[in-house]
Amino acid sequence: MAPVNENSDLDRAIAAFNRGAYFDAAEMFENSLRNIDAELKSIANALNQIAAALHLRFERGGRQAAINLMSQAMIALDDLRPERGGIDIERLYDEISAMVDEIRAAPRDERDGLKHRARIFLERRRAPKIQRIKPARK
Repeated sequence: MAPVNENSDLDRAIAAFNRGAYFDAAEMFENSLRNIDAELKSIANALNQIAAALHLRFERGGRQAAINLMSQAMIALDDLRPERGGIDIERLYDEISAMVDEIRAAPRDERDGLKHRARIFLERRRAPKIQRIKPARK
């Protein structure tokens, strides 16, 4: 599978994701589905779910919806490991798994207050990034 093109819609969505603009990234991933190779569509779908989940968690305080979306994305990413389209799927999977575990460990009834804001702040700081795999030199 060819790596993601540096100027592609998918690449711009990845850049938005890595900046923490999860709502914009989710829209960009969704829009990229119309213009990318069939081989990359499963990656874009999974990344769209992750971006939507992170937006829900960080901007709306959603707990269960974020867990569900990330868990669905992990199922898709599991089949794509360790690398697809120049993206380090293995690392992303591990980071998403750790985040899901962290969110599950948070109290269900904690929706506001200083503890909740501190938890969201720390989760945002540890949010996964989409890493590229550099091609091996010959």
